[in-house]
Amino acid sequence: MMERDLNMSDELPNDGLLKAANILIFFLQVALGLGFVALLVASPVVLASHEHFADEMLAEATASTFTVAATIVSIMAIGAILVALAFVFLRQLKQIVASVEDGDPFVAENADRLTRMGWIAVAIELLKIPGGAIAIFLHSQLNEDTFKADLEFSFTGVLIALSLFILARVFNHGAAMRDDLEGTV
Repeated sequence: MMERDLNMSDELPNDGLLKAANILIFFLQVALGLGFVALLVASPVVLASHEHFADEMLAEATASTFTVAATIVSIMAIGAILVALAFVFLRQLKQIVASVEDGDPFVAENADRLTRMGWIAVAIELLKIPGGAIAIFLHSQLNEDTFKADLEFSFTGVLIALSLFILARVFNHGAAMRDDLEGTV
């Protein structure tokens, strides 16, 4: 049985799914990094150019162009935080994939990573609330055709967080069982 387990772990690094996951995670992290930089660069540009907002974009002139620009920047700031959280989420996932490639995924560190990923998923869902509220305010200040906004709750995000917390416990239990087994041998 032990010899068979060693052969299975030798085959894992050649697993196409793990290679595909690493490639996908890499490209997603690059895209998120570029998006984060773009949001950081664009924010001061939006604030500096608020006088150039076309009057036809504003509905009924209830807010100044600076207020609209500041609102856009606040949405961009929340977006940058969301992008950063997604980047960290993917980094945790990449470390879990690496441990699977090494043939040793049931370690306490992976349980901790899954727990962090669960909290990141919760934080993303919670940040959608102020982001959506600010977007709805912005929508009220702009003409209908300029910008659309909605505030929706994602059960998928909550289920992902819940699944990650449960998987963290499974990994903790698996790591403890492995440690017990190694202690008896």
